[in-house]
Amino acid sequence: MTTPADLLASRLRRDAARPFITFYDDATGERIELSVATTANWVAKTANFLVNELGVEPGDAIGVRLPLHWQAAVVVLAAWEVGAVVAFDAPGAVNVVVAGQQPPSDAPAIELSLAPMGADFSRLIAAEPDQFVATDAVGADVVEAAPVDLPMGARVLSTISLAEAAGLGYGLIAPLAGDGSVVYVANPDPLLLAVRATSEQVTHTLGVAIEGLAAL
Repeated sequence: MTTPADLLASRLRRDAARPFITFYDDATGERIELSVATTANWVAKTANFLVNELGVEPGDAIGVRLPLHWQAAVVVLAAWEVGAVVAFDAPGAVNVVVAGQQPPSDAPAIELSLAPMGADFSRLIAAEPDQFVATDAVGADVVEAAPVDLPMGARVLSTISLAEAAGLGYGLIAPLAGDGSVVYVANPDPLLLAVRATSEQVTHTLGVAIEGLAAL
């Protein structure tokens, strides 16, 4: 069965330099773009941190309480790489929350400020190895359930959290599987969306309608 880790590894072999995640926050003006290779590097370092520093084991649950953000995608992909279950609506053995947010349990928590360029996140995982051998990877069920109607090479502009089924399927897994890419827009400014969709060569939208583009 194919896991998200398999999909990412396959993309890394084929088109490592191509953009995969582009993130905008219209409230702050932030923009960051992650290639397939950069995404894989963040995922590997995060996976190593989960195992080496927090003792996450296959079968553990990781509670993810993050808004739509590139760091949320990295955490989710890393969780599956180490064999952990992603829990969007239940506490886990480790919980990942926005700094200042109350964790859902007394379990160890990773608090991310979601600062531009991932400043605090980078410091947290900087010393970890750049590669992770995903021998216990999970998530085949998520790949199996992902939508299959997204064309190859699609570029999806999404305003929907990964905690929602459509956000996870169309906003991460289907583009990963189909040689596509995503543009995440947090705190979207309606006046900027059409211009951004044009500049980013978006082909589909999720969570917002833009004239001339297919809405998922």
